[in-house]
Amino acid sequence: MLSLAVPVGVLAASKPPAGALSIEGGRGVILVRGNGGLLGRVARGSVEVVDLTPGDAWRPAVNGSTRARRMFVKGTNLSFRILGGEYRITVKGDGISVSARGSGVATLLGIPGLAGTDVGIYSTDLEADCQDAPEQCAPIPEILTRVPFGSHA
Repeated sequence: MLSLAVPVGVLAASKPPAGALSIEGGRGVILVRGNGGLLGRVARGSVEVVDLTPGDAWRPAVNGSTRARRMFVKGTNLSFRILGGEYRITVKGDGISVSARGSGVATLLGIPGLAGTDVGIYSTDLEADCQDAPEQCAPIPEILTRVPFGSHA
């Protein structure tokens, strides 16, 4: 019985643990370099997506448009998704929401508005959802801050 438990434990340990990143109401600059899935939107600003594994089956999309390697879009009510693979995404603007699963590093910079408006909230807790439970999240830092999630944590 013990001989069967060891290989199962070794197999479980060899798979990197999934992590999460949740951002809601962000204002500033969010850069995520990760592996896994990511969904997001920005009310007003820009999105640059770079597919770091263009040879795989996954294609990132911004406002439903897909490209194989790199895309940049500026405007209002932008939505973006990455279903798998490695990626780098930079979002600048306000009304930024991101939900990522997998592993990676986010670089956050909250930029308050003229009236000192809120910079939004974030969490890397796998159980946290900044949209549904904002009390579980922290304010986006107003100094450039790197935040690992998943196996990079």
